[in-house]
Amino acid sequence: MQLQKLVFFAHGAHLAAYGYPLIDAEVRAWDFGPVIPPLYERLREYGSGYVDPDLARGWGGIERASREHQAVRSVWEAYRDHSAWSLSSISHQEGSPWDQVWNYGGRYSVIPDGLTRDYYQNRITRRDTEQRAW
Repeated sequence: MQLQKLVFFAHGAHLAAYGYPLIDAEVRAWDFGPVIPPLYERLREYGSGYVDPDLARGWGGIERASREHQAVRSVWEAYRDHSAWSLSSISHQEGSPWDQVWNYGGRYSVIPDGLTRDYYQNRITRRDTEQRAW
């Protein structure tokens, strides 16, 4: 679950910053937050345990200087110490893409990229405004 949320947050940060998706799979609103079904299927065998780093081999890579790497790195730096349950809680915040779909659009439905982009752009704008106020 932790990896699911981290990938979703990086996807949201990438959409907000660059306007196009980090991943090409759809994201769905499930019980414990946003889920990327193909990633879920790939990780399911690990349950709540340690995920083998060899899992990523053969999936290509992300160039260090790329926008994708910047989005993933910024989310990793901000959230790497959060538990799966903490990240799930963050993804459930009122007004979040998951909240908007789960509570108003239909449970287990697709979370549209536009909704995710708008939410994360708003968070970035709000954070920047609060920092300038100091």
